Amino acid sequence: MTDPTDGPIHGWFELSYSNYAVLHRTLMQSMPTEWQDRMVACLEELREAYLHIEQPEAFKVEAATVHEVSDLDERQRAQLGVTEDWYRGETPPEGLSAEDLAEWEAEHEDPDGPVYYRDGQEIDSGERVLLPAADPIPHYRHAYIEPRLPETPAA
Repeated sequence: MTDPTDGPIHGWFELSYSNYAVLHRTLMQSMPTEWQDRMVACLEELREAYLHIEQPEAFKVEAATVHEVSDLDERQRAQLGVTEDWYRGETPPEGLSAEDLAEWEAEHEDPDGPVYYRDGQEIDSGERVLLPAADPIPHYRHAYIEPRLPETPAA
């Protein structure tokens, strides 16, 4: 017997490390009624199958864009609590003139580039992070979005 966790759902998630599938209500409500009936039946079956385990009270879901840490600008880093350290933990002495500060920075800058930290932990410059973004799909009370379903061949 094969591992039940390695089935079609695992394949649908592909190579992502996502632990959740977020389904947009506006789009689901815009699907044909027959599709909605099948979807509701599957969701009810899933809910009933796991009534015996503790579930979270709620989830927080927000639209976002994906960025690598090294591509973030100063404002974005601040928004996500990411700090950038070019000087291996050293800080310049206070009171340096602009010229002396530039000289200090040139002498102390890490030739391998900056080190990034988030929540006090070092993170890789290529780590992908999420920046909150506006959701391009309107709220379900304000929109019907016509689906473009594949045509079925004539019988």
